[in-house]
Amino acid sequence: MKLKPKVIGILAASVILNGCMSMPLSTMYKMSQFSPLDMEPQDIRIALRTDQSIDVKNGAAKIFMSYSSDGNESLPAFYEEHNFNVQVQQAPITDMPEILLDDLDNNERVTILKLSDSDAQLMNGLLAKAKEYKAEDVKGRGEFAISTENNCFGNLNKFASLEVDVFLQAVKEDGYMLFLEDVDVIEQAKDNGIGLQQTNRCEVG
Repeated sequence: MKLKPKVIGILAASVILNGCMSMPLSTMYKMSQFSPLDMEPQDIRIALRTDQSIDVKNGAAKIFMSYSSDGNESLPAFYEEHNFNVQVQQAPITDMPEILLDDLDNNERVTILKLSDSDAQLMNGLLAKAKEYKAEDVKGRGEFAISTENNCFGNLNKFASLEVDVFLQAVKEDGYMLFLEDVDVIEQAKDNGIGLQQTNRCEVG
């Protein structure tokens, strides 16, 4: 299922929802007011709250972004899309904002992920292209989406189900928001025919 909030400007925000997931109403409203053109890719963070025994790997969450335009007499037709694997960022719990630690159980942990420098530059380039077309009043279409990558959670063999909370920081000044709540990554994997193994199968790079 795909949820598409209200389009803002020329780049829309969307969320890929698979399996049993829940987006808080407050987040739905924030996303309806959100424009990816306001983002600074180097400041984007995704935080995952999981059982403390789960080893979250690079690529446990992915960001998809695309932009296309039919162009006009001054700017050519254009289409570009990218999938970005976010990487684990080591962050001591004392440096984490309060929203990530609220209601954190003793058996839970928070892992923060961010774009690599090269992916941040690539996303900056795509956003710059979208802004160029917008400045010339050229119509365009875009998508910004987040998904969890099920087989990037290690040590899942002892779990029958595993609920994960996903937080997003899109703009540094705005801080984190609870993006998706109680995402069962094991149920999601089964729904998508993914065979989860004890050994993580993600690209670690």
